[in-house]
Amino acid sequence: MTINMGPVHPSTHGVLRLVLELSGETVLSCRPTIGYLHTGMEKECEDQSWRSAVTIVTRMDYLAPFFNEQAYSMAVEQLLGIEVPPRGKYIRTLMAEMNRLSSHLVWFGTSGLDMGAISAVFYGFRERELILDFYEMVTGLRMNHGYFIPGGVWQDFPEGWDEVCRSITDILPGRIAEYEDLLTQNP
Repeated sequence: MTINMGPVHPSTHGVLRLVLELSGETVLSCRPTIGYLHTGMEKECEDQSWRSAVTIVTRMDYLAPFFNEQAYSMAVEQLLGIEVPPRGKYIRTLMAEMNRLSSHLVWFGTSGLDMGAISAVFYGFRERELILDFYEMVTGLRMNHGYFIPGGVWQDFPEGWDEVCRSITDILPGRIAEYEDLLTQNP
């Protein structure tokens, strides 16, 4: 017998579906599918204008909202022949890279927690908070920003953004060494 186990609740550390092949109560095989969750957002976007749908796609993955905003915005831009100014491209790239760091910090913390390193979640989220503060400075929100829009970004960086961004990127290399020690040198 083949059964689906999952998807597990979306608030867990990554949505997981297991396709199990069973013989009675014995599991013969297991095919994990990571990231499995259908929320119907595509259908929800059908009733939106191309401008307002970005507020929906940003919610598709709360850990990596800028990537969904960028994918959607780039699709609209390609369909409508919109060219993004160079500064808009630079801003998108920087925000997406900060988003990648933030997402990886959650992965580190929750994976460490799953392995019994409870401190990892506190350390990972400590640095993530710095990045969320940066998001709030730039977009006005810590999550679900709607900042990438077809044609560029909602607004330019505020004054002082570069100092805040530099302070985050200056801190992280030393903290990554701490993380490695925590997971590999901690008895």
